[in-house]
Parts: sequence; C-alpha cells; structure tokens
Amino acid sequence: MNRKFWILGLIILWLIVPLVAQAAEMTGREVMEKQKELHKVQSEIGDEIMLLVDKDGSKEKRLIKRYSKETGDDIHRYLIVFLDPADIRGTALLTWEQKERDNDQWLYLPAQKKMQRIAKGSKKNYFMGTDFTYEDMEPEDIDNFTYTILRSEKLNQDKKDSDCYVIESVPANKEKKRESGYSKRIMWIEKEHLYTLKAEFYDRRGRLQKIQTNHALENVSGTVWRAKKTLMNHLGRKHKTLTGITSRKINTPVEKSVFTERFILSGKHTR
Repeated sequence: MNRKFWILGLIILWLIVPLVAQAAEMTGREVMEKQKELHKVQSEIGDEIMLLVDKDGSKEKRLIKRYSKETGDDIHRYLIVFLDPADIRGTALLTWEQKERDNDQWLYLPAQKKMQRIAKGSKKNYFMGTDFTYEDMEPEDIDNFTYTILRSEKLNQDKKDSDCYVIESVPANKEKKRESGYSKRIMWIEKEHLYTLKAEFYDRRGRLQKIQTNHALENVSGTVWRAKKTLMNHLGRKHKTLTGITSRKINTPVEKSVFTERFILSGKHTR
C-alpha cells in the first residue's frame, strides 16, 4: 500500500513541477523591468571607435565620447560627442529622459553654433549617417511598449550558445505607433544576465529592416554587464555601423552641467 502511495506521489510531482516552473516564468514586461534594474548605473563615461561601412566596403572611422547620468528617480540624461574626424568634431546629441511626456533631444552642429531640437516627427531619421535613428538613441520607455515572450531558444553568437527569451516589442498606444519608425522589434535576451544579444527591427510595413547584435559581453560591476562591440546591419541600405568600446568608467562623478546647452556651446564637450 505504501509503495502505491509513493508511486502516486511521484506521478503527481512529475505533473506539478512543470506547472510550477511555468508559473514562475516572468512575463515579457517583467523581463524588461528586471533587465533595466540589473544594468542601471548612476553614471557612465565611455570612449568609442565607430566604423561606417558602405555596401561597396568603403569605411569611415569616427571617435566618439558618451556620457550618461541619473539626474532623478530613474531619469537619465545622455550626451554623445563626435571628436574625430575634424569635419564633424564637436557635433553632439543631447538627450533628456522625461517622465509622462516625450523625451527631449537636441543636435548641436558646430557650423551653426546652436542647438537644434529634434521634433517628434523627425525621430525616425538617421543620426549622422549611421544606421541608428534618433529613436534608437533614446532610452527604452517600457510604458510605451507591449512586450510578449514568443518563445525560449538558444542563440549562437560569439562561438557560444546562450539560452534566450525571444521577446516581441510593439508600440502600446496610437501615439507611439504613429511616431515610431518600427511596427515591432524582436529581441533575444539571454537568461543568465538578462542582456540583449540581438534585436531585429521591422519597418512600418512589417518588413525586416535591420539587425543589431551585441558582442563581447563584460561584467563591469556587480550585476551590470555591457557589450564591448555592437553591430547594426541595415539590410535595406546594405550599410553597417560598428562600434567598439576603448574605455569605460561607471559610477564616477559627472557634473550635471555636462548635460546642458551652456556646456556644449562653450566647447567644453570636446576637451
């Protein structure tokens, strides 16, 4: 009799365990929220080499410096500065993250000596000849998207198989659908550290437009991981943008004044 109960107990356990594991799985939004929590820093400064590669294989090299700083409760500011070549030196993109309204973005062109606000309708445009749009340069606004886990699968990248959540992201409201250059994105987020390894971008007609892959992950502090290399491959334009980190500092003091018009107009951003 005891043996029958033992066998019955094993059968019940065999049936329940998968259900418990399934119930414990995060939703798509929970994955995105957890990702943001794990990889957030108070400040970050990075130096990058950028390569623009045309369809004929010709290359253009650029040197870039990036700044970011948390200036409020989960509110950040970002500055991207071109340091080389000489003809674009000093060009800068300033982004102020906002809550409950659209983010603010300004482009500074040294020849014009003024900050040009990026209008909402212009965020679909490409930034300085790269394969990134102004929309791509903004932080992920989780409230503006609906995230659905499509499946789990292994992604082979950098000679490694990584277990990933495959998550579909679509605009969550009419305004975002109208403003976004994408009908959807599909992201491969590895489960171990919840870092995005790959993202597919689909145009407003639902066609695959470009693919971003992040490579050579490194643990920079605690739960914080970063990619040392990024590739954005624009399939339609047959054009690529590659970036590689040459140095990075996190959670070091960065003055709030760095993220201001006065700082940029004074030329301090290139020093």
